[in-house]
Amino acid sequence: MIYIAKIFGFDNQLISTALLLEGEFSSNYYLGKNYSCLFKYKEGDIPIIISAPHAVKQIRNGLIKNPDIFTGSLALILAQRTKCHAIYRTFTGHGDSNSDLICAYKDYLIHKIKECSLRCVIDLHGLHKRRSFMIDVGTLDGKSIPQEIKTLIIQTFQEGNINDVRFNYLFNADRQGTVVKTVWEKTGVPSFQLEINGLYRDINHVESWTKFQQIVTTLESLIYKLNKRISH
Repeated sequence: MIYIAKIFGFDNQLISTALLLEGEFSSNYYLGKNYSCLFKYKEGDIPIIISAPHAVKQIRNGLIKNPDIFTGSLALILAQRTKCHAIYRTFTGHGDSNSDLICAYKDYLIHKIKECSLRCVIDLHGLHKRRSFMIDVGTLDGKSIPQEIKTLIIQTFQEGNINDVRFNYLFNADRQGTVVKTVWEKTGVPSFQLEINGLYRDINHVESWTKFQQIVTTLESLIYKLNKRISH
């Protein structure tokens, strides 16, 4: 697949990099690699953090849940391009970082928000390709971001030609244990859950390569705009 990416007329480096990065998460059938801890953190230079708690399979209520594929590699690519911070799950273990009430992933995220004075959290997730819409932004029904950030999200996706963006449609993140709800309740830092349709993520299929590039450039632009806004 990486070889194919090199010969087609796409952003070859981006597709090849994403496919290589995804190997860390897809290892052991997306259970990930059993490191000394369940997640990794990448330090950044701007006060925004990207979170990918479902980069590998997770276990919720005793059931194994499928990963939100390419959210981990997407988080790493955005961190590299924008110099934002990133936190991402690397091993399934025995839980779910977007559900567990006792959770080292969220504890460390809260710690870094306070230590580094982070001012915005973008929590990446995945919608199934069968969904009729492309993006669902969960904001606790409007509580976790101000109207200015909502407007900025809408405008940036429109500029990226991604128009079917909904807010709190199926996933409002307003459930105990979610990253967004936990961050908002413990820090008050603007946070939103970004559910991305698989058509924009699954670059195991060539037909998604253009859309993956589209979501990368759109989110890169959004991070730059958010940083400019929150830095004033």
